[in-house]
Amino acid sequence: MSLVSIIDAYLNNGADKLLEGANLSIEEQERICLVGRNGTGKSTLLSLIQGTRELDAGRVIVQSGLKIATLCQDPPSYETGTVYTLAASGVPVVGDALSKFSVCEDVHEQMELSSFIEKHDGWQKDAVVKKILNKIGLDPNLPLKDLSGGNRRKVALAAALASEPKLLLLDEPTNHLDIESISWFEEVLTGFDGAIVFVTHDRLFADNCATRIVELDRGKMYSYPGSFNKYLELREERLRKEELANKEFDKVLAQEEAWIRRGVKARLARNEGRVRDLKELREQRAARRDRMGNVIMEANGATRSGNLVFEIKDLNVSFNDKAVIKDFSATVMRKDRIGITGPNGSGKTTLIKSLLGEIKPTKGRVRVGVNVEIQYFDQYHEALEFDKTVADNVADGHTEVCINGKNKHVISYLSNFLFTGRRARSPVKILSGGEKNRLLLARLFAKSSNVLIMDEPTNDLDLETLDLLEDLISTYEGTVIVISHDRRFIDKVATETWVFDGNGNIESVVGGWSDVQSYYQRIQKDKDVAVAKENTVTVKEQIAKPKKESKGLTFTQQHELKELPSKLESAEAKLQEIDDGLNDPNLYAQGAEKAQDLAKRREEQQAIVDALYARWEELTILENS
Repeated sequence: MSLVSIIDAYLNNGADKLLEGANLSIEEQERICLVGRNGTGKSTLLSLIQGTRELDAGRVIVQSGLKIATLCQDPPSYETGTVYTLAASGVPVVGDALSKFSVCEDVHEQMELSSFIEKHDGWQKDAVVKKILNKIGLDPNLPLKDLSGGNRRKVALAAALASEPKLLLLDEPTNHLDIESISWFEEVLTGFDGAIVFVTHDRLFADNCATRIVELDRGKMYSYPGSFNKYLELREERLRKEELANKEFDKVLAQEEAWIRRGVKARLARNEGRVRDLKELREQRAARRDRMGNVIMEANGATRSGNLVFEIKDLNVSFNDKAVIKDFSATVMRKDRIGITGPNGSGKTTLIKSLLGEIKPTKGRVRVGVNVEIQYFDQYHEALEFDKTVADNVADGHTEVCINGKNKHVISYLSNFLFTGRRARSPVKILSGGEKNRLLLARLFAKSSNVLIMDEPTNDLDLETLDLLEDLISTYEGTVIVISHDRRFIDKVATETWVFDGNGNIESVVGGWSDVQSYYQRIQKDKDVAVAKENTVTVKEQIAKPKKESKGLTFTQQHELKELPSKLESAEAKLQEIDDGLNDPNLYAQGAEKAQDLAKRREEQQAIVDALYARWEELTILENS
């Protein structure tokens, strides 16, 4: 039996038809990537599966007792609590009690919480949470306010996994994550023992994780088994057949319209049926939903800049005595296309703001070339005024924009970015994430520039818009500097990549992401060869050296070495006994003092084991000297 079945589903969102006779089944162990144009209803579909929204018509059948967990597109920010309290919050029934117990210091309250947890078999859930956090590699006691956005997203996923769901729903899980975290996500999802439905516009992520692609297109759902690249091939074939069928339909309709205009007497019995058929054809054509067009992107060019765009010399930027950028030097020339990548919080946006003059370097300088006109795309949409309309954000209250010397009505210009007249007159605050990014692109390209600086422009964009953005950047006559964690995007647009290591160092590599990987593989291979050569030389030197006369062990030391294995076995058995006690759920029912005493004894016993191993190593070296 399917975990979830959606049958003949209809759903409207105002005037927009999100679902129109749509069908979908979700089976055990499969990983479905849900794709579609911005605003087609992908997040809404996840809400239907979760049960937080209802259909206008049709049925959603969910397997009885199915556990569903969700990771939202933008998990809430937390200013209080720890990694453990957030992860444990995902556990049903006892999650809140486990979270409180982990930070509680009042003995009486601890006993009450412990009793509740034990009553509901919660200590087993506590072990599950800690196992997940151990896999993530985060300290359970870390305050949430100190975590980067990427690590907060990891903990939010841990909270989802802690409920041990059979179905996991993920909405844009890779947004704002660095490449290392995306790779980590891929490992977690491919190893998950359950079904997954996820929305993403990261094509490589989808290719690595999905077992099936489901496209939501004009209210219908189309299923494509296999990889993302295979889906692209099959979709093109489906659209080609659809276009041919539409052309044939339109041809027949045009012939019938021409026939009726010739004034044939429709009242004749033999013609009345043909008239009814024509009416039916008209109704079918009116109901047909044509595929949404593509964004039309055209950058508003400026006068050509000088050959030198930026000269960066020994740039250093520090905050609170912590170096974010160390001794970075580079030269950016006209028509360079530079990709920037690295861990979250490593200083990528800081570098951009240093180039824009918004952050003053601690040391070094940035020289801007002559006749440089910069337009900046920021990932947090800070340039947008959310209470103003879409049109006012682009035209600053005017009715026209000037694109490459030609005036164009702002509504007409926005239609190139797939905004209808009604949407163009709507306030920005009601737009989806993808629509806000499209608006930023429209605003960016409406202003003259010869340098584009873009911070995560690919977030939330649909596949068609992504492809067009790649083409525009590749053919842009000016200079482009772009921060992105979309590996395929960097590969497509970058002629040079600046890689941040998270410790303030920046490495410049010619080419895109594939070239970066190849570069570091060569570096590692060279290091391995150097280490192997050094070890070979060391071995040869040791063989060539005349052997010193062995001093050996004294009789007492020989006896001590002989006894060490049994002492170690005994010490490790005691350590295991203490560990078993710490893992016993009943321990916490006896109060915090008992647990603290046992934890202290464990530290002492571990020190004894470590000392015995150190002595064994010391005596072994003496024996072989």
